[in-house]
Amino acid sequence: MAARPRIRKRAHFPPNLHEPRPGYYVWRDPRDGKTHVIGRVPTAQAIHEALEANLVAERGMATRSLADRVQQGVETVADLIKKMPTEGLKHTTLVARAGYDRLIIKAIGHIECAALTTKDVADMLEAVKAEGKMRWAQAIRSRITAICSKGVALGWMQTNPATVTERVKVKVKRRRMTLDEFNAILAKAPHVAPWLQNAMLLALVSGQDRSTVARWERSFVKGDVAVLQRSKTEVRIAIPLRLRMDAIGMSLGDVVTRCKTTGVVSKYLIHHVRSNGAAKRGDPISLGGMSMAFAEARDLAGITGNDAPTFHEIRSLCKRLYMEQGHVDTKALLGHMTDAMSDLYANSRGLEAIKVRVDAA
Repeated sequence: MAARPRIRKRAHFPPNLHEPRPGYYVWRDPRDGKTHVIGRVPTAQAIHEALEANLVAERGMATRSLADRVQQGVETVADLIKKMPTEGLKHTTLVARAGYDRLIIKAIGHIECAALTTKDVADMLEAVKAEGKMRWAQAIRSRITAICSKGVALGWMQTNPATVTERVKVKVKRRRMTLDEFNAILAKAPHVAPWLQNAMLLALVSGQDRSTVARWERSFVKGDVAVLQRSKTEVRIAIPLRLRMDAIGMSLGDVVTRCKTTGVVSKYLIHHVRSNGAAKRGDPISLGGMSMAFAEARDLAGITGNDAPTFHEIRSLCKRLYMEQGHVDTKALLGHMTDAMSDLYANSRGLEAIKVRVDAA
């Protein structure tokens, strides 16, 4: 099969010289396939440098700037990504970062670290944002910033070009959950799964996230305290069983007792009451299964739409109810290490009016 003919205006280009964007030139090393940036220079200069680089590739002789780099070898962004640490990271974190890295390598992985510019990073982020993936763009910016910091530490880069890119602003679409909505979903829960009510009540009274609720073992209760470790942050929390949520008239001890009275022997508070496919009686509930069951009960309750609250919103509802109740350290209860994160969960996102308290004299 014949090679594709060159575009007429590039017919005079020497081998290995490419113009991926108008006025922006790169040279691809025929020996290893790596792409080297020439940059935005006059066409005549790009041709001249490409010819010199071709000589180096063919004869091993270096003469000028680009040729020097070809002879000595360079580190690209893709090479730098291979240097990023992976030890001690959780599997889910590694999987997420692998996804970010694939996008970064596809967009700018061929660029030499020393030649990476803020515009290169900004163009990559703008392309992601143009697809409406704002959360993804936010994560990519954080990842490339960390990668470039590693490059500076290794001496492969003089500065971090990612730090001065515009921060990605994300507008949260999911709305908060109200107590009335929680109760409506709770009423429909038995129609979906026999364990769903217990999971919702445990999440509401304890303020814990989905993964902690799903893996809450009976052995975590020691005397009159439940000692937990959040899987995401590994923060350990000791919650007194006497903790009571007045809004639903139940204490943590009440909910724990309710979870133990299913008639099924299990090490987990939230467990399958009957066998379901590969899941046996007493097995823990998968995180996906918990989310899907909650969504089904939510739909049955007539709470629909793209902004419908998820199971995770029970955590924010818990904090807001305890704040209204008073005398509960909600920051410690939810395992937050900073005031900023604690305030994030306290924010009702306009769902509730700010209440003015007037204390009696």
